[in-house]
Amino acid sequence: MTTAEGQDSGELARRTAMLGAIGYAATQIVAAADWRAGIQELLIRLGQATAVSRVTLFEFHPGPDGRLVESCRYDWADEGLATLSDDERYQCMPLSDEDRSGEMGDWARRRERGEVVQATLRELRGYAREVFLEHGTLSFVSVPIMVGGRFWGFLGFDDCKTERVWHPLEIEVLQTAAALIAGALERARAHEQLRLSEERYKMAARGTNDGLWDWDLVSGTAYLSPRLHELLHLEDGALGSDMEALFGMLDPAHAAALREHLAQRFQRQKQKFEFECRILNPGRAALWVILRGLIVYQSGAACRIVGSLRDITDRMEAQSRLVESEARARAVVETAFDAIVTVDEVGRIVEFNAAASRIFGYSREEVIGRQVSETIIPEHRRADHHAGLDRYLATGERRILGRMTEVEGLCADGGLIPIELSVTEVPLAKGRLFTAILRDLTERKSFQHQLGEAERKRANLARYFSPNMVDELMQSGGDLERARTQIVTMLFVDLIGFTTLSAQLSSVAVIELLRECLAFFEEAVFAHQGTLDKYLGDGLMATFGTPRPGPRDACNALACARLMAAKTVAWNAERRAQGLQPLHVGIGLHHGEVVLGDIGGERRLEFAVLGDTVNVARRIEEMTRSLDIAILASDAVVEAVRREGGAEGLAELQDLGQHVLRGREGLIRLWGCAAERTDGARTMEALPPGLAAGQPEGQGVQSAAAVAPLR
Repeated sequence: MTTAEGQDSGELARRTAMLGAIGYAATQIVAAADWRAGIQELLIRLGQATAVSRVTLFEFHPGPDGRLVESCRYDWADEGLATLSDDERYQCMPLSDEDRSGEMGDWARRRERGEVVQATLRELRGYAREVFLEHGTLSFVSVPIMVGGRFWGFLGFDDCKTERVWHPLEIEVLQTAAALIAGALERARAHEQLRLSEERYKMAARGTNDGLWDWDLVSGTAYLSPRLHELLHLEDGALGSDMEALFGMLDPAHAAALREHLAQRFQRQKQKFEFECRILNPGRAALWVILRGLIVYQSGAACRIVGSLRDITDRMEAQSRLVESEARARAVVETAFDAIVTVDEVGRIVEFNAAASRIFGYSREEVIGRQVSETIIPEHRRADHHAGLDRYLATGERRILGRMTEVEGLCADGGLIPIELSVTEVPLAKGRLFTAILRDLTERKSFQHQLGEAERKRANLARYFSPNMVDELMQSGGDLERARTQIVTMLFVDLIGFTTLSAQLSSVAVIELLRECLAFFEEAVFAHQGTLDKYLGDGLMATFGTPRPGPRDACNALACARLMAAKTVAWNAERRAQGLQPLHVGIGLHHGEVVLGDIGGERRLEFAVLGDTVNVARRIEEMTRSLDIAILASDAVVEAVRREGGAEGLAELQDLGQHVLRGREGLIRLWGCAAERTDGARTMEALPPGLAAGQPEGQGVQSAAAVAPLR
């Protein structure tokens, strides 16, 4: 696995573990009677899932003096770290404008706007950095918790191990956790308000605080008590003795519905009625009231109604807020990226969110009440599912719960898809539920397949091309640019005496010998950003500056030649120690313009380098035999090395004068370097005596300068 794959796999594992913690929050906290009972477990799960060092839950609230402060209500810390919720320094910390300086003040204002805040130690200065250093924090992220559209507090995540930059998908998961906590807070507030309104309702009933009315249906007159007027914020007697005056204060739609309701009760000879409706009082907020009454009949016809009116505005508003809170919590579940499926103890589906519908192809209405095993579990896995559920209910043995596992899912069209599954148990007062979070792995599997194909393609190309050529081919989809001219440095290397030696060896030994020496030639080329163009029997041809030119192509070529020569010396020492015949190396270098591009057909592609520069480099390599020297470089190479600022690499080269190359007219100045030195000084071993004395020697020597190392 590559480093990038390992990182991707690690990030993916964290996100799936985080989703498991969110599944716990979506059931254990949002659905619980008291959200606080499960918040500590949620922080533990989030901390372990995200692999951070500390998770905190801070609340912003008025302090003893009425000023805004923040307090750490709950937290979890990794082993060896101190917790904050029981530290008095982190309770009622002031947040007035004068306290909000530097990064800390900016963070507070951004959180109040609902923004996610990230920071690393290296970015911070001043007090914020001191706080990070005190706790050993290297990176931090906080996610705001918005309750009823207003800022309540935030979830904080400290990493004391690495300066982490959070992935956007991880931030989205953390925001989902914050939204679930916000939903639980809203639900708790709504329940508390509903409880208080119901208590007031009972107190009013005990104190006979209802308004009373008595309606004579025959005469059309009515008695409306002073308390009724008081509840409606009217002066006593304002409604007179006409029941229609009371009907006139009702919401028109409610008034019509009340008349219809009473008519039905009269028709059925019912004695009691109860109706909730809204009162519209100009200049005041609308009131919700409940009308209750006893219907009196005479000769089969309704003649009188005696009733009461009770203000239920607080209860109706609390119920409305509870409905809105539950709708928001439902929206969080419905907008989740992953499928969330909840089943009861017998395996019936009781919850199926929008993502589940998208992934499996069923609507929510289609699956509610159906057996999950008959809906999304493949037939060949159903027996295992039933056995596992029965075993857990009977013994408590866990094999799936709390773990992430990869399984197959069954879609509505009968197709199978790979999914990642995490199951959380939700205990209830009677029985229990099981919530599963399922992620469709189809795209991930496709990506992994494509990645594998790309790696196989790269490995195949690497058998024929050097690493920089492989990168070029991978980026271009296998197509190099059309033929072009370019300045490069050419290198030819050949083993001298190999043909004679190979005649004395078996074919297997010849191949092994070639592999051994060509391996360190290849290693030297790649170590100096060269391209191994082709193997040439017992040698090779390499280019420096392909497929793209670099700032030190000539320097790299010369350094590669010297490394090849040095490795040959070391190799020969090993061979001599084993009683084997040594081999000598001849290396030729030339610098100039070439034509390069890919040649061949669809079945066989080869990157070709052509031109006079290639031919000259080959002829120079051939002259190493007649001059009895390991490395020969043209004057063009030496000048290129100087232009590239690599003059120090020329120290061991000696001017060998001008020479005629086979098959070419004119003279070319050559510089030489032996493979070995006799001592630490920069004098070269095994230079021909004539050359060392400055005299021409061998075919093609036009003249020779006094031999002196370049400085």
